[in-house]
Amino acid sequence: MKKNIVTLILIIFCNSCLFSQNNAVVKAINENAFQLNDSDPNIDIDKDAKLDSIFNKVRIFGFGEATHGTKEFFNLKFKFFKYLVKNQGVRNFAIEASYANCIAINNYIKGQKNDPKELLKNIGFWIWNTQEVLELIEWMKKFNFDKIQSNQINFYGIDIMDCSNSAKIISEHLTENLYENKTQYLDILSFYTIKNNTKYLNKNILKNHLIVMNELKEILKSSEAKNKELYISLQNSIIQFINLCIDYRQEIRDKEMSENINQILHFNGNESKIFIWAHNFHIKKNNITYTNDFAMGHFLKEKYGNEYYSLGFDFATGAFNAYSIKNKKIEIFSITEPMTKTSSKLFNESSFDSFFLDFYSISKIDILNNYITSKVNYRGIGSTYNPKMVENEKLKDAYDGIIFVKQTQASTLLLR
Repeated sequence: MKKNIVTLILIIFCNSCLFSQNNAVVKAINENAFQLNDSDPNIDIDKDAKLDSIFNKVRIFGFGEATHGTKEFFNLKFKFFKYLVKNQGVRNFAIEASYANCIAINNYIKGQKNDPKELLKNIGFWIWNTQEVLELIEWMKKFNFDKIQSNQINFYGIDIMDCSNSAKIISEHLTENLYENKTQYLDILSFYTIKNNTKYLNKNILKNHLIVMNELKEILKSSEAKNKELYISLQNSIIQFINLCIDYRQEIRDKEMSENINQILHFNGNESKIFIWAHNFHIKKNNITYTNDFAMGHFLKEKYGNEYYSLGFDFATGAFNAYSIKNKKIEIFSITEPMTKTSSKLFNESSFDSFFLDFYSISKIDILNNYITSKVNYRGIGSTYNPKMVENEKLKDAYDGIIFVKQTQASTLLLR
């Protein structure tokens, strides 16, 4: 009996200490976080010395999202992108989508007539086929309208999950021009012009294809073709896709995505800056928890140091779009209570509906630094939803800062 009483007293004491500590963390967040008054991208963030000091030396802005289907995440990223374009000279935008699938969007924002809804439909991922991304693209087009080419925004796809459009464009180029051995090249390219057509190819065939496609890349490099750089980039996306088919690991995908960022910066010059729009999993500085593979952000941080800034997103409750494995369709899911014993629940106790917390700025504040350097749980939902999708790590190991939103809505899908 006496032992049970002692145990109960210890539990009450520990819970009391934890409650007191959490209150101190929340108080420190209220005193040090950058309050985000709203997520409306049409209301600009006022020029702010604190934000500029955080971002001033950054070249690569990795903006994540805790789900692929949240309206507020998209709108806040749009809002920050506008700020960085206007105040930090960012002119390159990279999204988690295939290179060739984004060429038409890049042409559209630079004045080419087209239907932007069709362009988003053809981007390859349902997650970006939303009203929020459409408004982002329309703003880019408006921004570019009266700018000289060197001051316009460029729109790039950096993912390597699909090369079908790349293969089609290269095939058309070969068909219309004189190249030695082009029949062989066209035969191999025919396997890649249809999405998911390669799943029946064995590794030996893929490795042979890789040799020939690398050979074709060198031929394109030495050619005098108009838009040669475009064809080289398209061919490179085919090579990256084949590499992924040979060794399908998340780390291969993320490393190649980081290489695509390198190429964009190299092409646009030493002073160029880029904004990355992708999931938290990709922009993280360390590894993807579920697979333990290094994330794209890891390779960028390794190469660029503090010139890469990783900004994660988190939320407490609300709705989001995700693919239902059970029902095999996209659905709106809702979370009605913040998950217990998570950073999400603690952040939900703050005074702000949403806020931005820069980890460098708070590193000298012991209570906050201790929190972000201790392991915590938080949600990590991709394009599919499973309640067990929970990250467990030190926030500072994964990100340079975090944006938190208390209550969310589902993104506005253009097509179901």
